[in-house]
Amino acid sequence: MTVFILGLLLAATGAPPKINTLYDDAVQVGPGRIRTLDIPLPVRPVRVVCTYEVLRGGSGVRVVLLRKEDAERWVRGEAHDVQISTSYSKRGAFSFKPLDPDHYQLVLDNRLEGRGATEVHLLVRTVESEESPGPIRTADPAKGRTLVFASMGLFAAVAGLFTVRLRRGLANRNG
Repeated sequence: MTVFILGLLLAATGAPPKINTLYDDAVQVGPGRIRTLDIPLPVRPVRVVCTYEVLRGGSGVRVVLLRKEDAERWVRGEAHDVQISTSYSKRGAFSFKPLDPDHYQLVLDNRLEGRGATEVHLLVRTVESEESPGPIRTADPAKGRTLVFASMGLFAAVAGLFTVRLRRGLANRNG
């Protein structure tokens, strides 16, 4: 019976998301340099999930996701649009869903640390889900206020009850 119920629950959840690993490698970045890696995305909408950790050298790197033409502008020192970026750190992660499929590049920036090369373990995956998340809905402010005031009232009632019982206990103990 339990197996049947679990089977029904699993069937109701729908298809699992498709996960494709693009990079799961140690990447070298020279001292005071940047390293670009191609991220070809499919035409279907996907989410790019990236995690990194500095394995050797350096005080941290920054990982930036750019469109290919913006990455080329960045290398030349021209104006560019950053899709998403991490701060300089020994480890970090981001998740980003590009609005339109295009050719992207991941840039590992080691320009903060100019003394030596840095080795970074990089894990980049794309996650494709069949389900549409639907429209975003905000909470009703009236329900939120009601919940807050009800919680405060319950806390006050419990605190008052505890105070009365504590006073009675102290009075019985002393007298």
